[in-house]
Amino acid sequence: MLARSAFVLLVLLLSATAGAQERHRLDRPLHDAVMRGTDLILRQEYASAESTFADLRRRFPCHPAGYLYEAAVLQAQALDFGTFVPRPAFDSLLERGRDACTALPDPEWTQYFLATADGYDAVARAERGDWLGGIRKGLASASVFEDLVAADSGFIDAYAGVGTYLYWRSRKTAFLRWLPFVADDRAEGIALLERCAREGTYNRFAAVSSLVSLFLDREAYPDAETWSRIGLQTYPDNRVFLWGLATALDREHRSAEAVGAYRTLLASILSSHSPNPYNEIVCRLNLARCAIASQQPDSVRPELTAVLRYEHFAFPDAYRSRAQQKFDDARRLLESR
Repeated sequence: MLARSAFVLLVLLLSATAGAQERHRLDRPLHDAVMRGTDLILRQEYASAESTFADLRRRFPCHPAGYLYEAAVLQAQALDFGTFVPRPAFDSLLERGRDACTALPDPEWTQYFLATADGYDAVARAERGDWLGGIRKGLASASVFEDLVAADSGFIDAYAGVGTYLYWRSRKTAFLRWLPFVADDRAEGIALLERCAREGTYNRFAAVSSLVSLFLDREAYPDAETWSRIGLQTYPDNRVFLWGLATALDREHRSAEAVGAYRTLLASILSSHSPNPYNEIVCRLNLARCAIASQQPDSVRPELTAVLRYEHFAFPDAYRSRAQQKFDDARRLLESR
């Protein structure tokens, strides 16, 4: 394994040639299907995306792409709607995808898809409360991606996994920074993600999404706004980027602009017919707070009243206490009007 400074220097100084970029693209039928399916995920057309990848695995049953990207659809939809991944179907797709990796002739793609499977698995485990399993799978995924990039700096799509790992590992170990062997790799992680966001093929918008999240975490709200708007240029209805933009404007105290961003986000949430209204109540509550801050009183009571209509909704266990806190906040705001 390269030392951190040497590793990052190698990545940033070596530019991928056109030939290297071509080496890191799937064969044409697979490439076209993956690009089409990931585009549908980003457009939040989940049924069509799932159908695209189910068709891909039927056409190429010995290749992992169809299985793993179909699992990605299930995960993206669950994260978007605040529900749980359907575990039997999801776990089966991951297992079949891992099995298919053994038939790939190219060891780089074998590593890439195995790391991708572990990355999806890590998120799913964390979401269902298996934090130890999530950390273990996340470390396994990041380690393989890191090895890939260290061996071949032209594998730009692997930068998303490495960059995300470097940033959040450093973020979560900040309290140990006084120790000589605990490095701060956040800047390196950001640099890798920005490169992937500019040049990546399959993980470009995954890198953009990661940049939005980490800049919000760093309280670098102008940067979070910039990357949210970059995502929205291509996917104007994507709720990940809409959340990022609204949150950045809100935290910068640009309340009037935040009201408009939350209204756009709310319209998208309502059009999604999500089975879990938690995101709707959070959006309405934030909208009401920004309306108060920007002296738009006519917007406040309707939004808070709409929040409280969900008080008797049967929220999933993971959301019940959080939802109750939002109801308490909404009631206090109403009483103060």
